Amino acid sequence: MAVHRRKRISQHGLLLGLCWIIYTCSLIGKMNYGANITQVEAYFNVSHADAGMVSTFYFFAYGAGQIINGLFCKKYNLKYVIFSCLFVAGGANIAIGFTKNFEIIKYLWLLNGASLSVLWPGLIRLLSENLNKEEMSRASVVMGTTTATGTFIIYGLSAIFAALGIFKFAFYTAGVCLPLSGVLWICSYEKLTKKTEVAEEETVLPVSDTTNADTSAKANKAIWVTVVLLALFAVAINLIKDGLTTWVPSILNERYGLPASVSILLTLLLPVVGIFGSMVTVTINKYVPDFVCIVTIIFSAIALLTGAIIGLLNTHLVAVTLIGFAVVKCLASCANGAVTSLFPLRMKGKVNSGLIAGVLNGCCYVGSTISSYGFGFVADTWGWNAVFELILGVAIAVVVIGGVYTIVKYVAKKKTNE
Repeated sequence: MAVHRRKRISQHGLLLGLCWIIYTCSLIGKMNYGANITQVEAYFNVSHADAGMVSTFYFFAYGAGQIINGLFCKKYNLKYVIFSCLFVAGGANIAIGFTKNFEIIKYLWLLNGASLSVLWPGLIRLLSENLNKEEMSRASVVMGTTTATGTFIIYGLSAIFAALGIFKFAFYTAGVCLPLSGVLWICSYEKLTKKTEVAEEETVLPVSDTTNADTSAKANKAIWVTVVLLALFAVAINLIKDGLTTWVPSILNERYGLPASVSILLTLLLPVVGIFGSMVTVTINKYVPDFVCIVTIIFSAIALLTGAIIGLLNTHLVAVTLIGFAVVKCLASCANGAVTSLFPLRMKGKVNSGLIAGVLNGCCYVGSTISSYGFGFVADTWGWNAVFELILGVAIAVVVIGGVYTIVKYVAKKKTNE
């Protein structure tokens, strides 16, 4: 029995590692445009808004795809669907590297987004079906590091490519990594999922352990209220998180006159600190079980730091400003991990984890869509200070909504106990 248990744990670890590799490679294939947006603007001679429109096309396809794939991923044969999508995304990246026509890039990036949108809900579904409940926290931490790691890799490579004047190699790199990860996936899938699937089926609607219908209905309602609020917060989270990732190189280049390669290299601080986001989230969750409250606490800190950054933008304190960006990015990554990873995995046995992951991650990319074009437009029209004033307003709105929710929940609980 002990040998069987060790073998199962080892197999689960390898499956988690495979999912980590696949999603990390997908980050290389979707963050490379943002990492090179300054070079793209110069090479094609386009404005911030025009360059941001390409990311908007991507985020629209990716966000809509997340929701659609979340709804239907339960029916997918993940072995072949994910393999195919990785090859399509790789082809789109290669095509962008070769094209000299800026107008078609947004359509290629749209295809890239639609292909990669399968991955997150599919991988979360796979993990929720194969891992035990006690392994969910570890899975959340591990998968939560993919975004930071993938972003770090592609921003580091992009800094080197920009310095060498060959920024398009960022797209060629993704064009190689994505298909190779697809080959690894299809060769390993059967072995790592064999005899590990949990016998019990997840139900679409959450069920309570009690047989009392009223208690079950209340638990059901509470979970879906949480889902709705987290979906709303997800928009704000990625508005900030991806907005910083996309535009910090431009801010450093324009405000402080740093070369594009140096700006990208310094921006590597953002994903580095983001690696710790999931660990922080799991730790907070041990003391604060309510996910809406977790996000509210995190956004309170984001609001305070954003106010400080607005003041720092008018100074020459580059290092201090960059640290401010990094901490805000880390906090946003904490909130993102809580919403898109830890919460869906914690819902194992109550809801379809792939569905919840897809819907919440899809809502995240509504924020990403707004940030790419919206932040570029605001910067072109009113300057970078206005962008951070907008971020501050969004953070305050989240804190207010979360605060009202917490008060209402506390009052309702107090009345129930009386």
